[in-house]
Amino acid sequence: MSKANRIFLKRPCYTLAVVDGKKAELTMYGEIVESQPVDWWTGELVDGQFIILKDFLADLETIADCESIIIHLNSVGGDAFSAMAIHNRLRELKAEKTCIVDGVAMSGGSLIMCACDTVKVNPSSIVMIHDCWTVVWDRFNAVSARKMADELSVIDNSQAEIYVRKTGKTMEEVRAMMDKDTYMSGREAVENKFADELLEDEADPDIAVSADHRTLYACGHSMRVAAMGTLPDGIKTIETAPTSSVDINSPEASGKNGGNSPMTLEEFRQQNPEAAAALLAEAQAGVNTDEAVQAERQRLADIDAVASLFDPETVNAAKYSEPCTAQEMCYRAAQKSVQQGTAFMAALQADTKDSGSAGVTPAPASEEEEPMTNADLMAAGEAAAKKALGEKKEA
Repeated sequence: MSKANRIFLKRPCYTLAVVDGKKAELTMYGEIVESQPVDWWTGELVDGQFIILKDFLADLETIADCESIIIHLNSVGGDAFSAMAIHNRLRELKAEKTCIVDGVAMSGGSLIMCACDTVKVNPSSIVMIHDCWTVVWDRFNAVSARKMADELSVIDNSQAEIYVRKTGKTMEEVRAMMDKDTYMSGREAVENKFADELLEDEADPDIAVSADHRTLYACGHSMRVAAMGTLPDGIKTIETAPTSSVDINSPEASGKNGGNSPMTLEEFRQQNPEAAAALLAEAQAGVNTDEAVQAERQRLADIDAVASLFDPETVNAAKYSEPCTAQEMCYRAAQKSVQQGTAFMAALQADTKDSGSAGVTPAPASEEEEPMTNADLMAAGEAAAKKALGEKKEA
């Protein structure tokens, strides 16, 4: 009997089940990340549905001996390197792998999809491929900018190899599709050989996008898509988030009075913990984003108000490379001045010591000399000036 016999694992965004030790079913609904995202402003973990690379690969080892694996996929992608690692590990497994795109397979999600021997899609499923991108927060010259562009091109070519192997298209054809951010319906994915079978008899997944195009809803789950750019026309837009009526791989519990009474917030959390968490995270993300934007604008305005007092290097560091508040910038500048002053005095003392001036004594005053009066000093000064002017004329 295989070590994978009778396994059931349930994570925040995926489930893994094996009954007889030979056949495994894996449900992957979420964003692909290397580690649990952390809020930049608060330092707290971000709530949401995330397929975390290390945890997922560890769970995947439990079904490594299975003969067949069915993957139900619904993902907008995420971290490119993590998605490629999952793709490669899936391909290494000897099991016959089938991917069913329940909702969307976008970006890194499409890479995972292509690791499977057979890909099945619904007519309204969405498959998307594109060039990778990165967030830049630093100062670059032409050389470093070109270096980064070259690195991104290498990643693009690596991903293109995956699509070429799956579709049989040429590298040029695939790269052209990636360059223009190609979105495909289920039928178009089959036509382009990214998918192998169209599930026309199945109920189409409910896919919609929020009014601000920041969130995609598919199969009752919300996923961030702000990074995906403009979504194609044809996806219905909704003002409010749909609620999930089904918990992944679990039956829905009955409500009060057979479900005829409105659920309380606590009942909704108990029956649909993942949907409740997703809605709460989305609402909190909207609040945090607005507050964060306002806070960042105010921080920069405070720095600009006192920027004229400091050198450009200090100001730019406070704004971008080493972000801090205006007060912290002033403190940094004061520390820098103290350090410079201390270094100057130390150098001055060293120069004085090396010159030997400390051992020089003043010449003794002559006993016969009498101190000059102010009048004498004025007269001597006038005489010296006349002499200098006369010499200058003669020259």
